[in-house]
Amino acid sequence: MIKFKCLVNGTIAASMREQVALGLARICRERFGLAPGDLQVEFTEVEAGMWFTAGKPSDASMVLGSVPAGTPQPVRVAFMDAVARMFSEVTGARYEHVMVVAADARPSA
Repeated sequence: MIKFKCLVNGTIAASMREQVALGLARICRERFGLAPGDLQVEFTEVEAGMWFTAGKPSDASMVLGSVPAGTPQPVRVAFMDAVARMFSEVTGARYEHVMVVAADARPSA
């Protein structure tokens, strides 16, 4: 199971949540062969004006997730770029303000 947590600056409509979840599922399927049922996406809305960068309010959002352990760096970078672009297209967030984390997945217990 791969889990993603989207920390969204402000609110995100239910239709956008669904589009982001479907986008993540598509990207994970294309890049890693992940089955649709093996992905969980959670959203947390952070009140606008609560995040700061360099002392100024930030409109950044974050997509935190994992990739299969041992994913080569070029594949990881391309994956992160695809996620940031998809999130930007769906939500209207500026691409350069979408932070993506793609840590190695922990081994199954």
